[in-house]
Amino acid sequence: MIPWPDRPVRLVVLALAALGSAAIYLRNDRPEERAPGPRLALGYYLRDAVLQGTGEDGRVLYRVTASDARQVDAGGLVLLTDVNVAYTPTAAVPWTLSATRGQMPPDRTIIELSGEVVATAESAGEAPLTIRTDYLELDPEAYVARTDRGVQVDRARDTLRARGMRAYLKEDRLELETDVRGTFRP
Repeated sequence: MIPWPDRPVRLVVLALAALGSAAIYLRNDRPEERAPGPRLALGYYLRDAVLQGTGEDGRVLYRVTASDARQVDAGGLVLLTDVNVAYTPTAAVPWTLSATRGQMPPDRTIIELSGEVVATAESAGEAPLTIRTDYLELDPEAYVARTDRGVQVDRARDTLRARGMRAYLKEDRLELETDVRGTFRP
């Protein structure tokens, strides 16, 4: 047991130590001086994602499906995997597009498709037209797809190769830009 005269001295020393540590804590707890810590990014991750584009009348014009869609930061770039774009029959666009990967920049209305990109047009009474490339920019609302990379166009037994292409999907029209070479078989 502690003798009676020592108790008040120890109590005063403990109180002074507590006040000193509180003062140090409060002095160092300024938000502007704190080191930045990790931040949680606001975004989302979806599996079997379906994105729909609508016309002015509210009807669905096209559907973008992906096995997964990821947005790391709120309002940021959207990354897509196993992407498919299909126009509805009412949009009267015979094209469907698919790609290994895709992304949708936040400040543009395009979908950038990359990897194995395949665009196919099914026209009544004709063999399907298939375009293959490794990168394609699609503006689904303007119905235009373009690339400055190498493309291969196949229809039945005929093949065209070129560098650069612009496809007007609603008009079902294709423009090849440069270095166009073809093989046509009877």
